[in-house]
Amino acid sequence: MSLARKRPASAHCRITPAHWSQFLEGEFSSAECRRCETHLKACADCRLALKGVRQVVGACHTAGRRAVPVAVKAIARQRARAVLARRRG
Repeated sequence: MSLARKRPASAHCRITPAHWSQFLEGEFSSAECRRCETHLKACADCRLALKGVRQVVGACHTAGRRAVPVAVKAIARQRARAVLARRRG
């Protein structure tokens, strides 16, 4: 599912995947969250759409948490030191 998709999960809904992304990211007011939660109870299509968006958002959040390999860190430090040494002259 693409978050860029503008169409709602079903013809009777006005909520798009972009809305669900905002919902998951905590960008809605309390009142908007309650409306979404009420809607989710009644709309299986949106529950499914939210599940897909939740997976995408979760993957985005965990992607930046991977540890940088020790060898890559060592090379980066070595190159940074070399740049600093050149600047110092």
